[in-house]
Amino acid sequence: GMSDREINEFESSFGVEYDPYYDEPYEESELPVGKYKEDKSYGDRRYANGEVFYKDESTGMFYRQGSRPRQKKFWDLNSS
Repeated sequence: GMSDREINEFESSFGVEYDPYYDEPYEESELPVGKYKEDKSYGDRRYANGEVFYKDESTGMFYRQGSRPRQKKFWDLNSS
């Protein structure tokens, strides 16, 4: 694993802690069971219980709301 120093450098460089709950992608089969609305253009899912998962078009995987990959994509879109 990483040394304490490397972990500290990672966290200070990115201003985040690595969190598998948010940062690991989900397969479609791993998503929660329940009622949801699907976004027609992106395939994102908004569940009745408030959970939101964003679809990554390039991989077909889903990221929980709050994960970083989507935020990066979001900022890239807005900066053009």
